[in-house]
Amino acid sequence: MPNLNDLQLFLEAARLGSLSAAARRLERTPATASASLKRLEEELNVRLVERNTRSLRLTPEGLLFRDKVAPALALLDEAQHAVHYDCADIGGEIRLTAPVDFARQWLRPLMDAFQAQHPQVHFVLLAGDTVRDLVNEPLDLALRYGQLPDSALVARQLLDNRRVLVGSPDYFTRHGRPAHPRELARHNCLIYFNRGTAFRRWQFQRGRESVVVEVSGDRICNDGALVREWALDGAGLAYKSELDVRQDLQAGRLESVFRDWRGNTAPLNAVYPGTGPRPVRVRRFVEFLREQLGEEKNGGETE
Repeated sequence: MPNLNDLQLFLEAARLGSLSAAARRLERTPATASASLKRLEEELNVRLVERNTRSLRLTPEGLLFRDKVAPALALLDEAQHAVHYDCADIGGEIRLTAPVDFARQWLRPLMDAFQAQHPQVHFVLLAGDTVRDLVNEPLDLALRYGQLPDSALVARQLLDNRRVLVGSPDYFTRHGRPAHPRELARHNCLIYFNRGTAFRRWQFQRGRESVVVEVSGDRICNDGALVREWALDGAGLAYKSELDVRQDLQAGRLESVFRDWRGNTAPLNAVYPGTGPRPVRVRRFVEFLREQLGEEKNGGETE
């Protein structure tokens, strides 16, 4: 039987596309990692990778072996955690990425609360609005708004959510409040920029009626948190996730522009890299997020 450490090294190298990166990730020396891969290939009597000094590529046999072994190791990891779950706390590392605004307002206190319940869990959080590559980066999950465009990923919806047009009371005092989406042409709109695209087309629905308006403004930013702060400063109107501005709306720092027009949907999802069982710590954390965010939305009542 192949050595478990050798299998882990192979899977990590396949995911990262680099033997040296896999060695660093697993805290092994390059020589040890190279010997581990060589030993696995000798035991299987097949070449698993083609590699050079910079990267590696899986052979057809390597691709087949990876697809068969990855679910088995995930099941083993789950079994190891499950054995101790009823009599001991869960533990281990959770690596995740999330939008900056959500991370600052919601994820930070929720991570604190989860660690208070499970002190042996520790987090590696990559906060940023850039959509990271879950297939090739060593991440357990991503928290993302909107629909899932990539069929290679698996998502679970944590919270139904919509976008809402907001402005500060000071902005409305100085510039008035638009009564219809088409009136946004006369207002300064704060525009979010991501992946080479400035999101200028804002969509609104009222019953069966739908309107898409092309907006403009003097400020564009790839940081959603900064767009929100500009709106708080009275610099313009922002089209934000309701979750991102919920506390501002409740405190009166921001106000919704329309009563009868609704922004488009932007559900909050937990997105996973591929199929297969998830570690217990990851599944428990995702369920915790779903419960806590649902209670917040429902005013403290459980969904």
